[in-house]
Amino acid sequence: MTTIASFLLMLAAAAPVDFSQFDLACGIEITQRDTSLRAEWEADGAKHAAVFSLDPAKPLLESLNAGGKTIARAVRPAFTIRTGMRIERPNERYIFFDKPAARETKTHEAVFDLKGVRVESAGNRAAITFSKLTAGPFSGDLVVRIYAASPFVHLEAALNNQEKLLAYIYDFQLEGQWKSAAWKENVNDQWIRSPVAGEPQPVAVRNRSIFGETDVGSVAIFPPPHAFFFPRDHTVNFKFAQFGKGRFGLRQDPAGGPGHQGAFIPWFDAPAGKTQRMSAFVLASAEKPETVLERIKRYTNGDRFKPMDGRFTFTSHWHVRLAMNELAGKPVGAEVAKIFKAMNVNLVHLAEFHGDGNPYDPGPKRLPQLKAMFDVCRKYSDNRIVFIPGEEANAQLNMPPPAGTHPGHWLYLFPKPIYLTLVRSNDVPFREEIAPYGTVYHAGSEAEMVEILKREKALAWTAHPRIKASFACPDSYKEKDWHKDDLWLGGAWKAMPADLSEPRLGVRVLDLLDDMNTWGQRKQVLGEVDTFELDSTHELYGHMNINYLKLDKMPTIGDWSPVLPALRKGDFFTTTGEVLIHSFEAKGGKVKADLEWTYPLSQVLIASWDGREVKRRSIAVPDAREFGRRTFEWPTGGSPKWIRLEAWDVAVNGAFTQPLWLE
Repeated sequence: MTTIASFLLMLAAAAPVDFSQFDLACGIEITQRDTSLRAEWEADGAKHAAVFSLDPAKPLLESLNAGGKTIARAVRPAFTIRTGMRIERPNERYIFFDKPAARETKTHEAVFDLKGVRVESAGNRAAITFSKLTAGPFSGDLVVRIYAASPFVHLEAALNNQEKLLAYIYDFQLEGQWKSAAWKENVNDQWIRSPVAGEPQPVAVRNRSIFGETDVGSVAIFPPPHAFFFPRDHTVNFKFAQFGKGRFGLRQDPAGGPGHQGAFIPWFDAPAGKTQRMSAFVLASAEKPETVLERIKRYTNGDRFKPMDGRFTFTSHWHVRLAMNELAGKPVGAEVAKIFKAMNVNLVHLAEFHGDGNPYDPGPKRLPQLKAMFDVCRKYSDNRIVFIPGEEANAQLNMPPPAGTHPGHWLYLFPKPIYLTLVRSNDVPFREEIAPYGTVYHAGSEAEMVEILKREKALAWTAHPRIKASFACPDSYKEKDWHKDDLWLGGAWKAMPADLSEPRLGVRVLDLLDDMNTWGQRKQVLGEVDTFELDSTHELYGHMNINYLKLDKMPTIGDWSPVLPALRKGDFFTTTGEVLIHSFEAKGGKVKADLEWTYPLSQVLIASWDGREVKRRSIAVPDAREFGRRTFEWPTGGSPKWIRLEAWDVAVNGAFTQPLWLE
C-alpha cells in the first residue's frame, strides 16, 4: 500500500469533529490538522498546548506542551471505576451509614471508543467532548475543559448510569513514558521520587498532588480539592495517589485505608439517569514538581483560609477528644492548635464526649470531664485561636423515635462554661451548687433542657440534618415550641452525601435551609466538619469548610459570647475556602454581590421565596477567569420575602450566604 493510500485510510478512520458551537473569541485556539486536534492558550505568561489524536488506535493525548517545550508525548488518560450497591432504608432519603466495599463489588476499566468529537465554547473557556466512554454500567463521554489564563487541563468522565442504588468510586491515571513519579509525602513533608514501575503502589501525598517527571519537565495530577473526597468520619490520609508501571495518578481506597476497615465508607451516590462528572486536573510544566506544587497550592490559598477584614473564621463539630486525652495523660491539644493555626482557623467549637467520656453519667464522672474540657480550652487558646467548649448532646430535645430508628443529634453552644448533666433522678434538684464547679444543672426532661438553654442564652441546632442519626430531623420536631424559638439556630451544612452529578456540594442542607425559612421562622445553617481525631498527617483540607463571622474583634477564651449573636443574625457566610463573599445585599429590585475566587468561577445561584414557592436561579459566569474578584449585580426578580446567594467554581468549590430577609 502506498504512503498516500495509507494516509487517506488514516484520515477516513479519524473521528469527525464538530466545530459548530465553537467561537475563537473564547481565548483558546482549537484547530484540526489531519488526524490531530490542537488546543493552544496562554497562561502565566507562556503558551500552553494540548494535542489530541483523532485516530482511535492511538493514545488520546499526542502531546502536552508548556513554555515552548513538549513535556510529554503519547499519553493515555485512564479511568477505573469500582461499583457496588447502596443499601436502602425506609424513610431515609440520604444514606451515610453504609460500606459498599463490604459487599460484592465490580471493577471496570473505562473503555474509550472514539467515534466523534464536539468542540464548544462559552465566555473564556472551551470544552472538547470525545465520544464514547464506557465503564461497566456507566456510559457517556470524556470531556476536556480548558480555561483561558489557567495552565491546567480539566478532564472529566461524564458518565450516565441507569441502575438504581448504585454506589461507586473512581481512579484516574495517565499512562505514558514517565522518568519518575514525584510527590511531597505527608509525614515529614519531604519530596520523594520513584521509578514509575512495578505493581501499583498507593502513596500518601501532601496537597493532593502527584507528578510524573520527564526529561524536560513534569506533569501534575490533582483532584477537585473537596468534591473528590466523599464524606467520612475520619480525615486520615488514606493514600489517595498512586503510581505503577507506566502510570501515575489518583485513587480512592474502597475500604477507607489501613486501620479504618470498620468505619463507614459510603462512596459516591450515582442516581439513575444522572450524569456523574468524575474530574481530575492535569498541569504540564517545564518546571520541576517542587515549583509546580506551589502554583497548584494557590488554588486553595496554600490549604489555608484567607484572612478577611472584619471577619473571623469559625468551625464547628469537632470530636478531637481534647478533654479525655488530656485526662489520660496523652495531650493532643498542642498539635491540634498548630494545625488549625496553620489554616488560619480562629474559633473551634468542640463536640466532646461523643464516643468517649461519660456523657450520660449523673455527675461523679461527668463533672470532672466537663471541667477538663473547660481547662483544656483555656490551655490551648491564645490570641490566634480560641477553643470553644461544646458537645453533641443528643439528649432530651429529640422526638421519641419510631421502633428501630434514632431520634436525632444536636449540638449546643453556650456563651460561657456551663456545667450540666444530661440525666436527672427524682431526688436530684434541677439546679444546685456543687464545689468546686459552682452551679450545676441537671436536665431530666425536654422542658428542663429548654430552660437551661434559655437561662444561659445558648444556641442549639440539628447536627447533620436529614442524614445519619438525624435523618428525620428537624422535620420531625419543626412544630415544637423550642424549635420555633430563637434558641434553635437551625441546622449544619456538610458536603454529604457525595453525588458528582450535582454542580453544588451539600445540596441536602441547602434545600433544608430554604425549607426551614418557609416554615414560619428565620433559621440559619452553619458549616460543620464532624470528624474524629486529628493529627498533622491527615488530609484535613479536603474535608473542611469554614464560616466567616462578621465580628468587631477577635473573641477570647474569656469572652466568646459575640459568636452567638453573629450566628443568630446570620452575619456570616460558609465556604470551602476557594470562594469568598465580601458583601451581599438586595435593594431597589437588585442583588449585588462582591465575590472573590481562585479556580475559574462557574455559576452563581440565587434562591428566593415569595411566600408561596422557593425559586432557584442559576447564572453562568463563563467569563470569570481564575483568581478574580468582581462585584456582580442582577435583578431580584419578583417580590421575594427573602433571598440568598451561592457561588460555585469549576472544581465545585463554593460559598453561600444565609437568607437575607426583605420583609
